[in-house]
Amino acid sequence: MKTALFLLCLWCTQACAQQPPNWFTVLGDRADPSLNTIEVDPAPLETSDAGRVMSIRVSRSNQRTSWDGVPYRSYTARVLFNCTEGKAYYLSLTFYNESLWKGVTHKTSTYTRDNPRPMLFLDVEPNPTQRIIKAACI
Repeated sequence: MKTALFLLCLWCTQACAQQPPNWFTVLGDRADPSLNTIEVDPAPLETSDAGRVMSIRVSRSNQRTSWDGVPYRSYTARVLFNCTEGKAYYLSLTFYNESLWKGVTHKTSTYTRDNPRPMLFLDVEPNPTQRIIKAACI
């Protein structure tokens, strides 16, 4: 009986960990490539006293270039929300040439926790950065 219960718990843990993200649309429309769309997976990947790491994805209305010179139209990211500072930092970005996370990825940039990139949505109005940080830290 204990073995069966253990196996059931192990299966549930693996099944839950493999669930696809449940994206929450903060801005835009995931069906309209002409809009700036920002979505957050509300399930944290990691948590600590200072904050949490969560997944976001962004599709831009026009072609953009990252800080590192990477052209993109959309990306997915792991973001460190530092609730003590009230700031958020990219830990990794995976870029797509097409909008709405379509096609193959062409570049992944990874940043250390000592040298992360700030999460800013430049040229997005209304800019949801502070609203996302506040929601992530509640």
